[in-house]
Amino acid sequence: MSVFETHDHNDAVFLKPIVKLEPLVCRWYAWVHLLSPAQLALHITFRILPLLKSFATNAAIHIAANNDPKNYGGPFMDLKMTDLSEVKKLMEETNASCDKLIALANDLRDLSEQLKEGADGYSLNEFYDTLPETLQGLIEFLYDANDQASIRLFEEFLYDEELMTDTMEIMLQPIGENDRPFFMSTPRLPSPESMSFKMKFDDQRLDTLSAMRSTAASFSTVAKQFNVTEHDMATFRNFFTTERPVSKGNQNYADNGVRMRAFGHACVLLQTKNVSILFDPFVAIESGDDGRLTLNDLPDFIDYVVLTHSHQDHFCAEMLIQLRHRIGRIVVPANNSGAIADPSMKLMLMELGFTKIDVLNSCDRVDVPDGSLLSLPFTGEHADLNVYSKHTIALTLMGRTFLFLIDSDGRDIALYKRMMRRIGEVDVLFIGMECQGAPLNWLYEPLLTKPVSRRNNESRRLCGADCERAWNILSEVKASNVFVYAMGQDPWMKYIMGLEYEPDSVQLMESNKFLELCTQSNIFAERLISGRELVYSSHSTTSTDTSLPESFAAAAA
Repeated sequence: MSVFETHDHNDAVFLKPIVKLEPLVCRWYAWVHLLSPAQLALHITFRILPLLKSFATNAAIHIAANNDPKNYGGPFMDLKMTDLSEVKKLMEETNASCDKLIALANDLRDLSEQLKEGADGYSLNEFYDTLPETLQGLIEFLYDANDQASIRLFEEFLYDEELMTDTMEIMLQPIGENDRPFFMSTPRLPSPESMSFKMKFDDQRLDTLSAMRSTAASFSTVAKQFNVTEHDMATFRNFFTTERPVSKGNQNYADNGVRMRAFGHACVLLQTKNVSILFDPFVAIESGDDGRLTLNDLPDFIDYVVLTHSHQDHFCAEMLIQLRHRIGRIVVPANNSGAIADPSMKLMLMELGFTKIDVLNSCDRVDVPDGSLLSLPFTGEHADLNVYSKHTIALTLMGRTFLFLIDSDGRDIALYKRMMRRIGEVDVLFIGMECQGAPLNWLYEPLLTKPVSRRNNESRRLCGADCERAWNILSEVKASNVFVYAMGQDPWMKYIMGLEYEPDSVQLMESNKFLELCTQSNIFAERLISGRELVYSSHSTTSTDTSLPESFAAAAA
């Protein structure tokens, strides 16, 4: 019998949608920079501990700042004065349990300073003799063609140290999607309604628990698997319900043609009767009255998951863990091996329990049933850092081509001319237009080896395309259907995005202008939010059918 089934129907329960399953590292929400050892070390030392100290020293500033909704997404802990003792306790525990990570971070910073002062084009061999024990056997010293010295970190060996194992846990807590504190500013403290379980993120028990989002299983069995005591049994029982989860049905697609289902932000599912391909999974778990599709509207088995880059709104450990039991293969871009700002997505996925991972270089192609995936370059949205692990995807299914340009900035139009020579005709274009993203230091400050000036910081933003650049791209791509997506306005993503647009926000104004240009040119265009479904007929060389398929839910305009 499957671990997801039970003979005792009176004991059969589902995991409640309101219960969030959060992977934590040192009690902080596990996003990509906390999933890889070197980046975790730098964030603990140069962001997390200073933030904890700031709250412990002057909690009133944080509390006052959080009274203004405009500060959501800023460096202020969303906690109360009554949490002060827990914050101080967490700071002490972090210093004690992460001493090796802290030493690693300080040694990396010191090594960077040594290179700045001593690497002048002369051989770097002497630097190996000065390596501290924390870095021995993990570093290669390099010059680029301009005699700029840097280090290459052997990430694979650093994982062997198991520096993260004792920092990992899973927290279950009933909390509404709009009440979740911002992931980067607020640790997850214990509460009477929550329970935490120390475990690695590849623990197979999480598959049992995650499957209970949609398939009932035995409460007593899962309680035993998680070693729940009698004292905690009532709290644990409150995470489950006998009420069947809501879905719109037809999770699996068996008709002809290609079905597109948009789940919000950059999460798009393409299905034929032979294959399902999911991009950047980040879906709602709670149902709503906004036409959204939820986790329970995904197919029983997802053949391919494509991750386009490692930003937290596209690579979500929380979501990937909960989908792991139904994913076949994961497709990711290759990274700038050993670069601090570009940790390996493959290694992080292995930490999350995935084994079937395809790593693509630019212009690599993967054959899939009914078509193929083509990996292509992706410029922009990474604040000019030397990050390789990002790709756009041209997906061809049943003769139709869907081009996912993600958060491309469209700065160099010649790139798209070259891409189109590889792709050919495009039917549907997806493009992000978050054209005024956060500055460089918002995500990357702990990884930088020197302070960044305000001028430079403001100029280097995590930006997609504005109207002009998006129109220039479309002029080359010439798609008949266009979707603006990945705008971060889906309500279940507030705790990750840290932003809410006003009607006059530049991102909305620029995308509105772009949509209007499309309408004036008789190009079908929408801005995607919540749920959307379209079915595209299969395309042959003799077909002239360009009619727009029917939708079951109107996208927001």
